[in-house]
Amino acid sequence: MAKQIEKPLLSLEKLSLALSGKTILHDISFNLNSNEILAVVGESGSGKSVTAQAIMGLLPPKKTQVKKGSIQFNGKNLLTQTSSDWQQLRGKEIGMIFQEPQSSLNPSMRCGKQVAEMGRQHFFPSLPKKELKEKVLSAFEEVQLPDPERVFNAYPHQLSGGQKQRVMIAMALLCQPKLLIADEPTTALDVLVQQDIIQLIKHLQKQNNMSVLFISHDLSLVANLADTIAVMQEGKLVEIGETKEIFASPKHPYTQGLLGARPATSQRVKWLPTLADFNKNTYHPQPILTEERSLIHKDIYAQTPILSVKGVVKNYTATGGLFGKAKETTALKNISFDLFPGETLGLVGASGCGKSTLAKSLVFLDPPSAGDIYWEGKRIDPSNKKQINQLRKDVQFIFQDPYAALHPLKQLGTAIEEVLLVHTNLRQHEREKRCLELLVQVGLSADFVSRYPHELSGGQRQRVVIARALAVEPKVLLCDESVAALDISVQAQVLNLLNELKEKLQLSYLFISHDLAVVKHMADKIIVMHEGIIVEENEADALYQGPQTNFSKKLLEAIPERN
Repeated sequence: MAKQIEKPLLSLEKLSLALSGKTILHDISFNLNSNEILAVVGESGSGKSVTAQAIMGLLPPKKTQVKKGSIQFNGKNLLTQTSSDWQQLRGKEIGMIFQEPQSSLNPSMRCGKQVAEMGRQHFFPSLPKKELKEKVLSAFEEVQLPDPERVFNAYPHQLSGGQKQRVMIAMALLCQPKLLIADEPTTALDVLVQQDIIQLIKHLQKQNNMSVLFISHDLSLVANLADTIAVMQEGKLVEIGETKEIFASPKHPYTQGLLGARPATSQRVKWLPTLADFNKNTYHPQPILTEERSLIHKDIYAQTPILSVKGVVKNYTATGGLFGKAKETTALKNISFDLFPGETLGLVGASGCGKSTLAKSLVFLDPPSAGDIYWEGKRIDPSNKKQINQLRKDVQFIFQDPYAALHPLKQLGTAIEEVLLVHTNLRQHEREKRCLELLVQVGLSADFVSRYPHELSGGQRQRVVIARALAVEPKVLLCDESVAALDISVQAQVLNLLNELKEKLQLSYLFISHDLAVVKHMADKIIVMHEGIIVEENEADALYQGPQTNFSKKLLEAIPERN
């Protein structure tokens, strides 16, 4: 008797879909089998999340037109389900974890109550309150949440990012769905928490015998998770195959670009490849030799530091209410380091270790509680406004989210000119000319002057933020997670631009990131922070080859590696 071929749990067949008349998905076809993990990978706008929302029936019905194709799940056509059908399917048979747990959880409701509410709706309508609580606590234990009872009674703002995401996973798995859709569940998390969440999803998938559709913009992240990878670009499926096959011999130039644009920890190159390089087959890596790097460092560290931080402490006092006792928290504990002219100093650590607090303290946006900061050999007096203003001119910020850093109602030219108006005596026509020069310098055309932030891509917005930071000719740039919100290929373009500007303008960078592969590519020296303390400082390559502390080793082990 012939062996019966098992039908896939989920099957998309030539799905073409439009939103408000614009075709978003073009002929998407793939299968997801039982007990399989399929990763759908692509950059912003590739159609990954729209595909997931179509599977979950979350697209707005009045604006959605299915041009052709089908979505079959466990023998059901998902495109013909009614609202009451979806109430039975969602949560019970298909669970979903969203990208941002903070916006997925109700801020005014305790976490335990939110999870219990979902369980009662879908699976346990007649279960006594006490037994339902036990099921929720059991789910919290399953996702390895510390102190489940505390988490049950906590509000979302009282939990860390990783804990909130674990609550979302517990909620999605409470009713033991056959399919779990994870839409960028680790994007907003630091590298250590990211690794924990990936390992947790893999463990739970095996334990519960479920299928997982994992959506990500980072191919490296899914290397040790997925059985199969589907690569999407501009609403099309450009490549699909087993994970080993995709990494060993990617066929499509876009897949090659996604793999190549991420900085490799094994080789140091002058310029990162972009998608355009792979499309034109023009990229030839230029390795930086150890001897060449040593000579550069010899020149850098023979100079006098441009910025010195000595024994900086930062304390925060939380009031204990009307009769409660005030509680003091120390965010920075005796921080000392030097930044030299022409140096890129990397600053890495897990979320909450004090990286951003330190950056704000350096320019007195959040003044230190103790310790001294020296600029070009002179101590900065916190009470001297003239000295502080000059420091803030010489040291400029590039923030993580370029959209939040730009005023949505102001044209880009106005946003850049404002900085010149505050810090220079240039006349109107001189400011306009300088603004055009800055845009060209960061690789944008003159017509961007009259555009608004929403009209730009993420990479273009970050270029405008860099142009604005360069407007007053600073000597130091504080790059606080400045490429974390960007797609891999756009990230490569911005990192190349930063290195080019550093060389051309003789800048120094304090480069803050939780992505160690990016920091290694950029940095001359790296500082590792943990719980407000500098636990290690070393030349970048030396730190990667021989970390001296357990925490540094743990950070390095968490880097997503390509098999």
